[in-house]
Amino acid sequence: MSAQTFPVFVDQPGCTIRTFSIDGSSVGATPGIGGLDGRGQFLCKISASSNVVTIKWNQAFGDVPYVFFQPAPGQNNTIVQLVSSTASQLVFETVEADTNNPVSNADLYVAVFSYNTTSYVS
Repeated sequence: MSAQTFPVFVDQPGCTIRTFSIDGSSVGATPGIGGLDGRGQFLCKISASSNVVTIKWNQAFGDVPYVFFQPAPGQNNTIVQLVSSTASQLVFETVEADTNNPVSNADLYVAVFSYNTTSYVS
């Protein structure tokens, strides 16, 4: 996959938008591409321990990315709580919205908004 992107019309320089999905039941305990769709496989490695998931970006971003999660169909009561986020790694946990009980193997859609710089235009 190329790092080349089409222009994204935003008011800040160096913005990229990436999307992928996670099949939670296929994510392994050691970092790999299991559970990631084709787009995700080129973007990161993923691992899980119970309901705690670690995403290691293949190439660190210029700044900490904004990451948004949408539970996939059948995951209506699942929410994502961020544990830590850096330019090179994201750790999150999945829990039930009403009880805060762990949800293992959650299926999720992911949108990543990132910048290749910490500079911004004001």
